[in-house]
Amino acid sequence: MKTKKPDALLSAFQYCITWVRNNARTSIFIGVVIVCLGLAGWGLAAHQMSKDEKAQYTLSQGIRNFEEYAITMKGDGLSKAEKSFKSLAKESPAGIKDVAKLYLARIATMKGNKEDAKALYAEVAKKPYNDVVKKLSESALKDMQNR
Repeated sequence: MKTKKPDALLSAFQYCITWVRNNARTSIFIGVVIVCLGLAGWGLAAHQMSKDEKAQYTLSQGIRNFEEYAITMKGDGLSKAEKSFKSLAKESPAGIKDVAKLYLARIATMKGNKEDAKALYAEVAKKPYNDVVKKLSESALKDMQNR
């Protein structure tokens, strides 16, 4: 007659239950620490998401102001757009920062500051967030050199 081996999962579960009963204070402390760490992680993620959403909203407003100015060539849309993009270029996630710098370079070109534009395009091309941004900045640099 063969004896059955005890189930590993059931044995581990029973061991855990026994340990928790014998170490109630430690178990409660560990539980509280786990809950606090979970809440801290959730709070950090919510804060980061809020920060990203603000940056995306600012980017959309800057693009809207830039497009309005590009269509009408009147008003203070360009200065509003430039202000938005400058704030994003200083404090925002990498992808949004690169897009803001590309727009700042376009604004510099529109104002006749070709050296500033080249510097911004080169900066983005040097450390791009992704390949698309790199291609856009390299293409703009080539266009500026061909002119």
